[in-house]
Amino acid sequence: MWVLPFPAGWYMRRPWIWLGFLALLIALAQALSLDLKPYLVRVVEGKEIYEENPVAVKPGDVLEWRLVAENRAQGALRQVALVIPIPKETAYLDGSAKPLSLNGSTIRPEFSFDGGRTFGVPPLKKRVRVVENGKEVEKEVEVKPEEYTHVRWLIPELPKGGKVQVSLRTMVR
Repeated sequence: MWVLPFPAGWYMRRPWIWLGFLALLIALAQALSLDLKPYLVRVVEGKEIYEENPVAVKPGDVLEWRLVAENRAQGALRQVALVIPIPKETAYLDGSAKPLSLNGSTIRPEFSFDGGRTFGVPPLKKRVRVVENGKEVEKEVEVKPEEYTHVRWLIPELPKGGKVQVSLRTMVR
C-alpha cells in the first residue's frame, strides 16, 4: 500500500497547479526536440556500416546510440542536459563518447555509474567494502567504463534553431 505525503485529494482542490505543471511540460516538450536512435555497427570490407533500429542483436555486437537535440523555442535554451542512458544489457565502450563543439566551446561528456544520480569526468571513484587480513575495510576504487549507466553533455546555451548530435557506443553483453 502506498502512503502519500499529502492529504487525500489535495490535487483536486488545486487544479490550476496541475494545469500549470501540464502547460510547462507541454512547453518544454515543444521547445526541445529529442531523438535517440540505436544503430548496429558492422564492419564490411574495412568500412563501418550502420543499421538503424536493429531488430535483433547478439553478444559482442556494437551499438552506436545517437541523440539529436533541436531547439524549437522562440529563444535560446540554457543549461540543456543531453543524457544517453546505457542499457543494462550493454557495456559502454571507453572513449566512444566524444566532446561536443558548440559556439566556440568544447563540452566534455560526464559519466554516471549510479543510475544518473551523480555525474563526473573520469576517472570516477566509488567506495567499496572489502576484506583485507581478515578485517572488513572501506576502499576507494576506480569505476570501470563498463560500469557506467549514463552519459551526459551539459550545454550552457543552445541557440534558437540550434541542432546538435551526441553519440556513444556500447557492446551487447
